[in-house]
Amino acid sequence: MGDTGREPLIESVTSAVVGVTDFGPHLDLFCGELGFEVAAEGVVEAADAARLWGAGLGDVEVRLLTAAGSATGRVHLLKVNGPVAPAEHPHTLDVGLAGLNLYTRDIDASYVRLTAAGHPWISRPARYEVPLGEAVVSVTEGYCLGPDGLGLVFVQPANARGTQAWRTDPERHYTELTSVVAHVPDFEAELAFWGPAGLGLSAWYDVTFSSPGIEEMAALPEGTVLRLAFVASAEGGSTRIELTRVESGHRGVDRRGVQRPAHGLGHTGWSVRTEDVDAAVERVAATGGQVVRPPSEVSTPLHGRARVVAVETPNGISVELWQTL
Repeated sequence: MGDTGREPLIESVTSAVVGVTDFGPHLDLFCGELGFEVAAEGVVEAADAARLWGAGLGDVEVRLLTAAGSATGRVHLLKVNGPVAPAEHPHTLDVGLAGLNLYTRDIDASYVRLTAAGHPWISRPARYEVPLGEAVVSVTEGYCLGPDGLGLVFVQPANARGTQAWRTDPERHYTELTSVVAHVPDFEAELAFWGPAGLGLSAWYDVTFSSPGIEEMAALPEGTVLRLAFVASAEGGSTRIELTRVESGHRGVDRRGVQRPAHGLGHTGWSVRTEDVDAAVERVAATGGQVVRPPSEVSTPLHGRARVVAVETPNGISVELWQTL
């Protein structure tokens, strides 16, 4: 993924889109336990909901959550009336959107507190090693099962990179979302879509590995081999896209059909701010993506007054690209 000389059209994923049956449990988790704040709330009126997420939804209640006012790593909560499928936590082997990642200063303390608050984990936090160039780095992670099929992966890295929330408030226990995760069958196509020839991010880490620690943390079969790439702004400090693919022949469920914003529960899509919607549409088409609903103007508590387009990546991940007006 070399430099094409094109200007980047995005800096990162602005927000993860999460479908909920009831705001209460999610606000208890994100605001009560993780230190997020409700930055905006209200209703997306039916006409704008149709432009964003498809016809027939009616008005959609929403909440916008931020961590220390961070401009990235946000959460859009959408109340779903009549979800297309029951809530179910995706497994790491499943194809489609997976967990939402964030840093914690003390993962063992997080495990104890969140478990006591009624949020179970797949296992106790586990430590594993991954290659980084010629070196090996250590990561400690745990997978927490949140409400409505939402998976949260808490990470205590050996050397945490800077995050907007921790720069603003160094005493915080948790950051904003540091990664949004998708398991994609066509890895190269997804890299091209988000990369320099596409929307303008950079893949600065791409590795294939296996580890007993990650098998324990994510309840994976013995001998699972994963390919993992982080795609992010070259400047860093913003939420990354974490692309995975299982290389060892193990297969899960394809969840992409029910992971549709305002229709499905849990992690259902990504909201991405751009400086130029029209240029973004051109690059989406040029790199194998699909325009699902054409550019249009909306006014919502999540976007303000904006021009938006709904697209799918080459692997069928739902993305809304929006430009502030």
